[in-house]
Amino acid sequence: MRSTFWAGVVGVCLACCLPGLGCGGDDEAAGAGDPAGAAGGGGAGEASGGGGAGEASCSGFDPSAVVDDLTDAEVEQACRGYRKCSVDAISVEYICRMMGVLGAEYGDDPGTDDAGLQARCTEQYESCMADPSQAEALLEQAIADLESAPCLERMPCTATIAEIDACAAAMGERSRDMFPECSALTLEFYEQDHTDEAVTAACGKLDQGCVGVFAVPKEE
Repeated sequence: MRSTFWAGVVGVCLACCLPGLGCGGDDEAAGAGDPAGAAGGGGAGEASGGGGAGEASCSGFDPSAVVDDLTDAEVEQACRGYRKCSVDAISVEYICRMMGVLGAEYGDDPGTDDAGLQARCTEQYESCMADPSQAEALLEQAIADLESAPCLERMPCTATIAEIDACAAAMGERSRDMFPECSALTLEFYEQDHTDEAVTAACGKLDQGCVGVFAVPKEE
């Protein structure tokens, strides 16, 4: 499969599926009112929100701090901190698993039933792990693009750092579980609703403006 295709896929996954970034499904992250839109990092990393018991926030600020009370420079610092934690959580193994799962359905010669999907997934995953140079290159480019992307324009946000940490941690947990092992892959995976109740509960109460603290601008 062409590397340009995978570069786009990896970029989208980093921007939309990784913990602490915030481009996920609108309904899931936005919840029932006006809350923020939010967004797999991966296999090797722990949650990237921080703020748990005895754990420092990726933002670099006290969990009790209110985002509206931070200066513009501090909001920028928090944004970069969440992104760094997200990047640090990514592994080549996760990228290979993603390539296996997505390639099994959307790549060349896709599987047409559960057994076929599992076989194609395993083939692509094992090939990637045996020679991870493509995954490493794609990951390096996607991370460079992510780190160079500007933080969103600041908007009012009455949430605390702890509440943003909780949202980021929930997204991180969902992300780590996003792609199944090849042996567990079925046709149903591509058809099911991947909305996560834990993400909705943690992120749905955030003000719309809070997304700017950890989101990546969508490409036009």
